[in-house]
Amino acid sequence: MRLRPSTLRKVRGEIVTLAGAAAGGCALGFAQIPGGWLSGAMIGVAACAALGWAGPLSTPLRRLALTGSGVAIGSAMSPAMLKSLGAYPASLAFMAAAVAAITYVSASMLQRIPGWSPQTAFFAAVPGALSYVFLVAAQDEKADLPRIAVVQVCRVFFLMALIPLIVGETSAVTLPKSGPIDPPLLVLVDFVFGGLAGYVLERLNVAGGMLFGAMLVSGFLHATGIAPGRSPLAIVEAAQVLIGAWVGARFIGFDWRLLARSATASLGSFLAGTAVSMIFAAAASFCLALPFAQTMVAFSPGGLEAMTILAFALGLDPLYVGAQHLARFILISLTLPFALRLWSARAQRIASQA
Repeated sequence: MRLRPSTLRKVRGEIVTLAGAAAGGCALGFAQIPGGWLSGAMIGVAACAALGWAGPLSTPLRRLALTGSGVAIGSAMSPAMLKSLGAYPASLAFMAAAVAAITYVSASMLQRIPGWSPQTAFFAAVPGALSYVFLVAAQDEKADLPRIAVVQVCRVFFLMALIPLIVGETSAVTLPKSGPIDPPLLVLVDFVFGGLAGYVLERLNVAGGMLFGAMLVSGFLHATGIAPGRSPLAIVEAAQVLIGAWVGARFIGFDWRLLARSATASLGSFLAGTAVSMIFAAAASFCLALPFAQTMVAFSPGGLEAMTILAFALGLDPLYVGAQHLARFILISLTLPFALRLWSARAQRIASQA
């Protein structure tokens, strides 16, 4: 059967995306750079997108990547990780304060750039919940969606590219690769039921549903001793490469000229938000006796799924990191309209006094 030209282009683009992800992931992964399979794949696909060669990752592959990552993360569950649950409530308080501070500092900086409206600066500064932010911003005629997209997407890219290097330089934690491996039949069961649970949560519009559904099933099997070991390393690395491809594919169709014009804003917002998040991460690490690398990834203003998987790739506690990012997503979703109203009122007061 002959494929239509549009279908053929889509298939070719996806093949290029997978090839770029594999090349980038292998390059940094075999170089033993922390999180290299994930960040390398993202960089490889972003490069292909800049050349106009890459195509979007299909929904089945995206779901497979999230399921594989969730299964791998769940297989790393241990009593030591579960003990950290006691630190969650206090840590969530630090996280909520960090979200407010990151938004305020970044928006204040962006608003000073000529041509940036208060609404554009505010939406570009919100650390996460990207789809929801775009949905609300699209209803505000004073919000410049292309500029918001550039700053938001660049922030995630910078975080995933740089955090592994920072953790590698400041921490000795690494993901253990020894120990028993789950038998193939259990891995298959994990994938099937984890994928089903994830699909149900995704259909219910639960944030990160595919990832967390697989995490819950795999975590239950390993916490109860039904599954005796970890996911095979090949599955872990392949899932990370696919996730990197999915994140890197956000640069497909990207307005690179707008990026060049917004480079100062993107970099400045990233540096300001990261500096604030690190201050709160350091405070939480000191007060709660948690590893700084762990709180740093948990408080970093990146995507929910990407940062949870990055934590696992870096040998940190993905349960803790995932809980913080899920709570951040919920916090932003519940408070964004009210925070926007306060920010707009502040902008009007400043304008009237000028």
